[in-house]
Amino acid sequence: MSNLLFRKLALSSLLLLAGCAASTPNAQISVKSKAIEAFTDICLKTAPSFAGSAEAAKRYGIDDLQDMGFTRIGFTADKNLAVQLSAKECVVTTPSQSDNSLPRQLLSAVQPYSQTAVADRVPSKVSLQGANFILQHDRNGGEAYVLLRNN
Repeated sequence: MSNLLFRKLALSSLLLLAGCAASTPNAQISVKSKAIEAFTDICLKTAPSFAGSAEAAKRYGIDDLQDMGFTRIGFTADKNLAVQLSAKECVVTTPSQSDNSLPRQLLSAVQPYSQTAVADRVPSKVSLQGANFILQHDRNGGEAYVLLRNN
């Protein structure tokens, strides 16, 4: 009986490893999410200083940013898109979405702007215009696309 169990485990492990070897985790996929497009324009294109991020947010319907002292926040009129902007952090949030490709879309969106290879999962470190950042996609209670300066 234990020999049969060993064979099943060995075969399962072999199939798992073969699947991993054949996968292409860094393959580019097209970005279809409007929130990730907004993240690209508001955060990635304005990094590392995020100068111009408020103007970019206006193009997505976020006209009024509230200064909270440590960050500026703003929302679209329908509250379906929000930003949090500071000198060291840029965040775009939306309500929860049932699209499992969002993390891969985010990684694909970052790749053209990063001077280093982008990992196949988040959180990950990226280098933008010579500055190091942590990229995160938090799906707890909504979608939060985060770019946090790491120095």
